[in-house]
Amino acid sequence: MNFNISWFGFLTILASVLISSVSWDVFYYKFDVPKWIVLDLFICTVLTYAFIKKVDIEIGRVGWLCAALLVSMLASLIHAVNPYEGVVFILRYLGSTLLCCIMLKSIWHRYGVTLLFDAVICSSAIFSLIYIESRVNDYDLIHTTAFSTFGFVNNLGQVLNIWLPVLVAAILYQGKLNTRSVCGFLSFITCICALLESGTRGTILGLLLGETMLFLLILGKLRRKALIYLTITISLIAGSIVYSQVDSYLGARLNGKLQTIKALDTGREELFVNSFDMLLDNPFGVGANNFEYLHPKYAKLGSIDATPMVGENLVLTTPHNIALKFFSETGWLGGMIFCAILTLIVFKSIVNAYKGNQTDRWLLVATISTLFHSMFTALFLTPGSLFFAILMFSFVLYRNKELTEENTMARKVIRFRYLPALVIVYAGVFTSNHLASYYAHHGYVSGNQLYMQRGLKLNPYNSKALYDYYILQRYLYKDNKQALGALEKFLPLYPYHTSGLLAAAELMIQHHNYTGALEQLDFLLAFYPNLARAYELKMDAQKKLESRLVL
Repeated sequence: MNFNISWFGFLTILASVLISSVSWDVFYYKFDVPKWIVLDLFICTVLTYAFIKKVDIEIGRVGWLCAALLVSMLASLIHAVNPYEGVVFILRYLGSTLLCCIMLKSIWHRYGVTLLFDAVICSSAIFSLIYIESRVNDYDLIHTTAFSTFGFVNNLGQVLNIWLPVLVAAILYQGKLNTRSVCGFLSFITCICALLESGTRGTILGLLLGETMLFLLILGKLRRKALIYLTITISLIAGSIVYSQVDSYLGARLNGKLQTIKALDTGREELFVNSFDMLLDNPFGVGANNFEYLHPKYAKLGSIDATPMVGENLVLTTPHNIALKFFSETGWLGGMIFCAILTLIVFKSIVNAYKGNQTDRWLLVATISTLFHSMFTALFLTPGSLFFAILMFSFVLYRNKELTEENTMARKVIRFRYLPALVIVYAGVFTSNHLASYYAHHGYVSGNQLYMQRGLKLNPYNSKALYDYYILQRYLYKDNKQALGALEKFLPLYPYHTSGLLAAAELMIQHHNYTGALEQLDFLLAFYPNLARAYELKMDAQKKLESRLVL
């Protein structure tokens, strides 16, 4: 039995608009958390309705690879220092994969590509309105971490990898002047301007690479129409020429990014090398979603080869390469399975572009651009990029099945009898997490320890909340005993956190636990050997310990 398509179409478009626009400063991650809430609600609603309507899931090659990757991630939890974060990541992966399967099986053959077009046109149009308003009225408030409704400047580029090619396809699909084509065209122009302002290299290079591959693929087949598939490239070149005239007044960001492209400087070389070292030392992975907690050990801190954005006051949550993330967290096996999934999607998209229509060709550009950019940023790990990637990849797989007339008899059909249990667990875990994030942030900014304690009861594995609780107790309430207690819960979850180890050593010295302080400092100096503050504390602890022994 199939969905009520009108209901599902409205829900999808509503979710796409909200994910593209909503933010709420009651959360520390005021742009991401509200979007995650929308995506989680969307997933739970679709899975619930799928169970009610008894939608079966067909498992093909990509599906079996996804199942194998799930097993690999579950196995990796054996090595995780923070297994709870791994479970949360796996739950969202499972929900996203099932959503993709449901759309592939029960949505696209009834609704067609218009749902994808409408979702992108509506969301990009709302985004464009907010973007223009912010540049007219609030330009002084724009900065790297609040660049647009997607938050961090690179997060917008992650979505534009998909939006720009799909907008071109949607405009051409209309074939005439109507509301969709006009909105799509205006959104396309605005998004090009936003991309040039952001100067996101991965998006620009990904789109150029995608169009170049498509142009070469269909040059012999559609020689006269081949230039149409360089629309984005031409738009970017023309836009760059115009934008360069005002770039100097806007911090010369675009020019600076173009110079790094010419110099082949990604700014990620040390990060990639050190992440690979991490894999070599942990061939079975460090645990799903546990990269952040173990990477400082391999970051070569204090050396010329140090990983950027890791240190005493800096935290790096991802290797900025989706393949390296899966390799480092799930080991060689999980990484190879994940790469096989990406390779199969690219292959199917190429087949679609060659055998299919104009829309399939533009989706190849979006696929290539998205996967290229994912090798240099946290793409798929932000709610906006993940949501639109689910829509796009599920449609690509559906079109490939349709164009190649794949034999569905060879596919395994799965009926999810325990889907209600999954929905309950999924909803319970993420409701608890989001509430915990709210209480923790509200308690921290207001100095209310009761709110923070409530947040930690909901999610005792929230490492950021534990560290914030330590700061609150030490500097606001002057309760060093409570502060040290918070660090003792924090460090097992985040064992290589430089500031946490230094703080624990300082508090231990104050409590005359010199032996414990020396153990913390020796551990810290093992992976950060030239940290001056650690040596100062170690000398202080040694002197006081010797004085105590003499007495």
